[in-house]
Amino acid sequence: MTGIAVGKILEKKGKSLELSLIAGNQGLEKRVESPELNRPGLAIAGFYDVFSHDRIQILGITECSFLKGMDPRERQASLTRMFEFEIPCFIITSGQDITLEFLELADRHNVPIMKTPIPTSRFSGMLSNFLEMEFAPSCTIHGVLLDVYGMGVLLVGISGVGKSEAALELVERGHRLVADDVVVLRRISKDLLIGCASEILKHHMEIRGLGIVDVEKLYGVGAIREEKKVSLLVLLEKWDPHKEYERLGMDEKKRTIFDVEIPEYQIPVEPGRNLAILIEVAALQQRLRYGGYNPATEFSKNLLRRIQENKANAEGISESRNLPIGGMEGSEGLGEDPSV
Repeated sequence: MTGIAVGKILEKKGKSLELSLIAGNQGLEKRVESPELNRPGLAIAGFYDVFSHDRIQILGITECSFLKGMDPRERQASLTRMFEFEIPCFIITSGQDITLEFLELADRHNVPIMKTPIPTSRFSGMLSNFLEMEFAPSCTIHGVLLDVYGMGVLLVGISGVGKSEAALELVERGHRLVADDVVVLRRISKDLLIGCASEILKHHMEIRGLGIVDVEKLYGVGAIREEKKVSLLVLLEKWDPHKEYERLGMDEKKRTIFDVEIPEYQIPVEPGRNLAILIEVAALQQRLRYGGYNPATEFSKNLLRRIQENKANAEGISESRNLPIGGMEGSEGLGEDPSV
């Protein structure tokens, strides 16, 4: 089923958006099918040719003031006509009051009416950001997503390779868990991929031998976060002695997810390797690269410069050795009189 139920919006954002339900309690199952918002001022005035009725309707100070100033009979006729459309819900902003007939029609047609004290412009921006996330293209991927030094690190690999164990050690070291096992990815823009946990698995991890671990209860709210931009992907794979692994880091590998290119690091796993430290270094390394500094490239430049300097010094020494005694071409030698 597409879209999002009005009740789900109230459940997820009711507290942060300071929403309270004042009418239309029976219509919370109505679905919002578009992330766009609409201000129905023209519809209230009687113009319905381009009425975007399938969107959330925002009533600010302007609309509420206009309704209060209308003739009661005209207002009743206008509102009756407007409620003939399939409207998901109305939200009244800036703490405005609405007319009694508006609330009665909402209850009659099961259209939820919510109210917030937040000013219209700020509220619209906050709600639009939430809806953009909800309506963004999404997929699920098997892996673990963490916030490591401010970088969204997505751990992937076959089952049993040690993703959750490495993630648990990173949480122990002060980093934050976003999602374990099932990571929900949403493409917000051309180059922005946001990851979060599924509703069922949120804040939980599965550790073989221990079972289900509630990270929030064990380590506190500081050990988790709701979502994070994916900044790099770390592929954990069992060590293959016949495979050539990256030794210098000159070439930056990429993994394409939802047409978004994500830097990829491949870390071979074998006993004795501290994966948590390696993942931390990968996150810090990528922070440097995003800042325009690549340690491998700088090392290569320094090495090439040293080779060129040594070569120049060697050529200088060679030329000095080829000079005649006396240090000048055409000299007859030291202490010799050419007239003798």
